[in-house]
Amino acid sequence: MSQQKRLPLFSDVTTRDTSLDKDSRLINGFVERKKGQEDGMFNVFKRPCLLANVTVATNTAGQGVYNWLNDIYSIFGGNLYKNSVLVGAVDATGGVYTFSQCLGATPKLFFHNGVEAYTYDAGAGLVNVTDADFPAASCKGSAYLDGTIYVLTPTAAIQGSGINDPQSWDALNSLIAQIEPDKGVFLAKQLVYIIAFKGWSTEVFYDKANAVGSPLGTVQGAKINYGCRAQGSVQDVHSALFWVSQTRDGAVGVMKLEGLKGQSIATPAIERVLETATYTTTHSWSMHISGHKFYGLTLVESNITLVYDIAENVWYQWTDTSGNYWPIVDTTFDSSQRVIAQHATNGKLYYVDSNTYRDDGALISWELYTPNWDAETKVGKYANRLALIGDKTPGSTVDCRVSDDDYETWSAYRTFDLSQKLPFLQDWASFTRRAHHFRHRANTALRLQAAEMTLELGAL
Repeated sequence: MSQQKRLPLFSDVTTRDTSLDKDSRLINGFVERKKGQEDGMFNVFKRPCLLANVTVATNTAGQGVYNWLNDIYSIFGGNLYKNSVLVGAVDATGGVYTFSQCLGATPKLFFHNGVEAYTYDAGAGLVNVTDADFPAASCKGSAYLDGTIYVLTPTAAIQGSGINDPQSWDALNSLIAQIEPDKGVFLAKQLVYIIAFKGWSTEVFYDKANAVGSPLGTVQGAKINYGCRAQGSVQDVHSALFWVSQTRDGAVGVMKLEGLKGQSIATPAIERVLETATYTTTHSWSMHISGHKFYGLTLVESNITLVYDIAENVWYQWTDTSGNYWPIVDTTFDSSQRVIAQHATNGKLYYVDSNTYRDDGALISWELYTPNWDAETKVGKYANRLALIGDKTPGSTVDCRVSDDDYETWSAYRTFDLSQKLPFLQDWASFTRRAHHFRHRANTALRLQAAEMTLELGAL
């Protein structure tokens, strides 16, 4: 007797080891839980793609992008550009810059990369910070609080600027983050607090309004026993801070700090991937698009981009058109609230666009690997028919292949035509336990709701 069974179309990343070669995962997509449905029921989408905006400096490395006063400031190959117009040369050796801004009679943009620091304003233009009291070595990240810009040194000193004057620094405006004796890694801000990420711990400070020395004071009881594995991993997503964490007992994961409360968001599978990854070149970005807030983490030497969907609390893998890491180093937004992404190597800025289905004109591969599935029985089964339930889309196809030996070998691809009202294919042979690999390569939108199999139990 035939039975209709719904496949587990989506499952969070469940890789069994430190690679991403087996088990369930979604590549270049995202999901939404179906409202009113039981947990585990999803609509599966293709991710937003890259729409050409402007070539700022052909074939140069992206080193940071930021919206200040509705102008787009970008750094490519050691040069600062305002709305794609060259402003001047900056240090090219320290990688991606982080940005802050201050108020005062003349508002200024402040940015640094751990090697050099600069300010920019309409009157003085681009000026290198050369005050002798600015730390010679600093960590990435900075924070503006009550008129002062703060930076962190590798020796865990939090150094403060003059009031609304990041060209002026006072050697006495310094405080050591020393609850634990570990090194400084990154400085950030949450709400009205300064957050000092260190090697094995994270400390929190507030404006205590001290008359002498640093205005800052320690927030007692707010220390977190998770440090920062890579300074390039820290990202502010709607006032929540995300970063790759590490602890003294060897754990590597991803943490979220919201309302000064830390929470681990890495699943065991994600932690396995991160444990053996290389962090020499680490990029992170954030975006709010298509009703979702994403935190993206790229480990260049490991050739991986992992993306955390904050609303759905799941992880994806995003790639470029060749299946390598997604080459975005930083994101910002324009005056129309459109997300702008900076490419790592080609000197371009892109719109990240929900109605664009190719990256810079090249097709991407949306891919979904399902878990091994046995229809809740160990007996043999014969699959008469497999149907895809989703949006009817002219010109769109989905390829499918199957593995009956735990992802070791795969059948040839077969193709579903999504221009049909109910696309299906027959005669999928016998199996005991099976994984499916769905692939979409077309210049169209994609939304799948389910995959339904018609099968007969007890078949050889």
